[in-house]
Amino acid sequence: MTKMYYEKDADLSLLKNKTIAILGYGSQGHAHALNLRDSGCKVIVGQRPGSPNYDLAKSHGFDPLSVEDATKQGDLVNILLPDEVQGDIYRQSIRPHLKPGNILMCSHGFNVHFGQVEAPVGVDTVLVAPKGPGHLVRSEFEKGGGVPCLIALNPGASDTSRALGLAYAKGIGGCRAGVIETTFAEETETDLFGEQVVLCGGVSALVKAGFETLVDAGYPCSTRAG
Repeated sequence: MTKMYYEKDADLSLLKNKTIAILGYGSQGHAHALNLRDSGCKVIVGQRPGSPNYDLAKSHGFDPLSVEDATKQGDLVNILLPDEVQGDIYRQSIRPHLKPGNILMCSHGFNVHFGQVEAPVGVDTVLVAPKGPGHLVRSEFEKGGGVPCLIALNPGASDTSRALGLAYAKGIGGCRAGVIETTFAEETETDLFGEQVVLCGGVSALVKAGFETLVDAGYPCSTRAG
């Protein structure tokens, strides 16, 4: 039976003396950082200078650090950079600065599942994945709600790491809606299926089939709604 967690199952106080490093201030990164800060957590941001997201983080009251420095200072380090760059940045700028006892986090398991991000000995890997875009994670939190999340841990991860992951999920509002325990493989593969098969494949095929059905029924192909 699938395990579900809610507010009562998560202890936000576990993050009281922890520094959470959010690496990347994009769609998910800005929402996580702001929600966690509003929840009373200590949050630092790692973001490349000169980028629009660097300026956005500054405008939100953060003082962005380099990825290396943010990793060095973080107890929980969440990689919220684009999937396609995570592997290289992890190997060059994150892994060398992780210490035993750190928690390495992500919000999509792609790079962990496919071996591009492998935590060193003594570092557990935890996935906390909101099932919605970052702007929704933020807006629902501000309204007193939350976006449902998935949580997964690497094999052999400690109960402490699970508790910290749930505390993180509570800090971003996920426990208000419910957190489902899963695996990195299941999260990654179902997410890719939804994007590549349903959205990129199924929806476009449905639009094409709808167009062809109407044209075959005699409607002019130049007809536009609105």
